[in-house]
Amino acid sequence: MAQVKGKFISLAGALMNHYPTHRAEADKSLFARTGKFWNELEPEEWYDTSIFGLFIEAYAKASPHGENAIVTLGKEVYPTIKASSGLPENLKTPLDFIKFEAEGFMANHRGSDVIPRKFKKLEDKDIIVEAPAPGYNSKLYEGVYLGILEMCNITSGKVTTLRKQEDGAPTSEFHIKW
Repeated sequence: MAQVKGKFISLAGALMNHYPTHRAEADKSLFARTGKFWNELEPEEWYDTSIFGLFIEAYAKASPHGENAIVTLGKEVYPTIKASSGLPENLKTPLDFIKFEAEGFMANHRGSDVIPRKFKKLEDKDIIVEAPAPGYNSKLYEGVYLGILEMCNITSGKVTTLRKQEDGAPTSEFHIKW
């Protein structure tokens, strides 16, 4: 069973401020499983990824942007990490951040079905990475990679999803260019 740190579930809950009914539905399920609400989770404690998936899907369902809201959520992941546990000062380029994301994914997830990133191409300004999402929508990673580019002040970057688990692929794969 895959697990994720609580700060990401709390992030999804916070982004649902404009959708209290949908958040309350997800929160009810979270409380039944953990005895805590979204804003009571310990940021560095472990929770089942299916709970994160539940909040992600509730956010997408509530938002007028549908699944694109998941990309928005993904863009907030690294600002959340920066605010909660900090980022190493040696991260300067998008390539540095994307390599760090592979390490960070493993630091923020655990379980037998958590699979490390696999870089198929790792060049400055051109990366292809396999990034499986354990228990939630892989569109989240499209947003994570776009958010990393934005943190590096790159607004013209593109993230193309080459394949995704939701469509039956064994893994999700992204092409990141800037």
